[in-house]
Amino acid sequence: MQFTFYLILALLLAPGLAFSGTIKGVATFSGEAHPLAPHKTGKYKKACGPEVPNETFIIDNKGVKNVVLSLHGKNLKSAAGEYHLDQKKCRYEPHVLAMPVDSELKIHTSDPVNHNIHTYSFDNDPINIMFTPNQEAYSQEIEEPEIIKVECDLHSWMTAWVVVTPNSYFAVSSDDGSYEVPDVPPGKYKLTAWHETLGSLTKDVTIRNEAVRINFDFLEVSQEKARKKNVH
Repeated sequence: MQFTFYLILALLLAPGLAFSGTIKGVATFSGEAHPLAPHKTGKYKKACGPEVPNETFIIDNKGVKNVVLSLHGKNLKSAAGEYHLDQKKCRYEPHVLAMPVDSELKIHTSDPVNHNIHTYSFDNDPINIMFTPNQEAYSQEIEEPEIIKVECDLHSWMTAWVVVTPNSYFAVSSDDGSYEVPDVPPGKYKLTAWHETLGSLTKDVTIRNEAVRINFDFLEVSQEKARKKNVH
């Protein structure tokens, strides 16, 4: 009897565990799409290999990789952490990095060649530094939510994105376009799906103590652009 009482009490005192939901879904593009040709490295092929993949649009059976799903609404907390961006085989790994505000961005290099990392941001301090082989990691706290483009001034094909979210409820879609945002507190929110090439979509979502499925088809963005063009 006493054990049952304490078990119930523990569940009541842990609302995040007992009363939360999960958002699952798939980001797709149902229109006609073809894989992008890799980048040729030209004079850098000795250090980088003859070509590197073009990661600006990766699609597998309609599923789109590297879509950032971010939840927006009241009372969503942010747990700061440490997030890593590496320069590896003359590309950024990962190509799309999502992280909550007030987190530390650590930039590394695993390459035997020089790189110059250059970030383009409006609300956070920009980064523009040279990386030499075996250089120690560079760290910077990212304080404001925004989408930051990353480039290498020495290798034109090297790009990445750092998506800084206002809270810790986010995900990046996997190879098949699937994603999952767990442990979401009950409430009404807006869920935004962003892709560097396809644009963004936003849907309303209500969370209770259950799983909710929200799918995004980026063909809707193309259709909306076409509709507006025809109107004008």
